[in-house]
Amino acid sequence: MKISILQVRVSSTFMLDPDVTLLLSHLANMGYVVASTRVTLGGATVTPVMPPNVIAVKGNVIVDYDFGRRSLGVEGRSPQEVILALQDLWKTFEDLRIDVEKALVPYEAIVVALTTLNPRFSSNRVETVDVIGYNLKMVEASFVLEDGEPTSQRWLYVRIIPVYSSFRPGEGENLYRIEIVYRDERGKILKFIEDIEGIIGKILERV
Repeated sequence: MKISILQVRVSSTFMLDPDVTLLLSHLANMGYVVASTRVTLGGATVTPVMPPNVIAVKGNVIVDYDFGRRSLGVEGRSPQEVILALQDLWKTFEDLRIDVEKALVPYEAIVVALTTLNPRFSSNRVETVDVIGYNLKMVEASFVLEDGEPTSQRWLYVRIIPVYSSFRPGEGENLYRIEIVYRDERGKILKFIEDIEGIIGKILERV
């Protein structure tokens, strides 16, 4: 089973507004292309690298910040590159004397991937011929954390969806899109991203 990672994103929320000007200055010293800033008496104006909210770029990874929600995000296609960018940010926060464990909560990872598979749930049949004239079968599924809540700081959501433009009902395997939202403490998020392909593969083997 070959799994292609399309997107890895980790986001978190600042409890209090950070000094984005200082943050960008530190990231620039670490090799990032950063948004331009203009410091004024009332604060600072930030012009994104890319609209609407991208404030820094390094290689294939972007860092974005939503000033309204105080939401900081790191996004890329390579899990390892995203992890390195996160480590750069945490080093920057340390230099700025920001307590990451208190300043940033919760941590949320979003992963989008593609793979070919023939899941067992595709054979599940729903008898509806008496209702609409034909029967139905399940071709996509979603799963959530057994003892979690969508609004809690610990949450897992997995969705498996056929790419319908390439879907062939009679074929053994088809192209599927995998979407995952995982919210937990920082250490668990990092371990999850580090082995994301293996984790996805093991989940799909049991579907």
